[in-house]
Amino acid sequence: MTINVIREKVKKFLKETLEDIENSEEIRVIGIEATDNSWTAEAEVIEKNLMLPEYRVFEKKHYLVKLNSDLEVSSYKQVKSKTEEEEV
Repeated sequence: MTINVIREKVKKFLKETLEDIENSEEIRVIGIEATDNSWTAEAEVIEKNLMLPEYRVFEKKHYLVKLNSDLEVSSYKQVKSKTEEEEV
């Protein structure tokens, strides 16, 4: 498996799953880690702020996406970025 294949699978999954994602350039995979028979990827996503729909206000959010050995997504969740964790 190449890292590029995993990166593209994660970007495709997030684009199909999350609302208000207009193109894949708004999704950036910032880390990929191999574990026993699976992969974990962290992605940074630029999303429209849903609290201010009439304005073009965007937020940067982070997601962890887990893929099994067949590269099928087994779970995903929104997480705090490493920078946010360090500030706390």
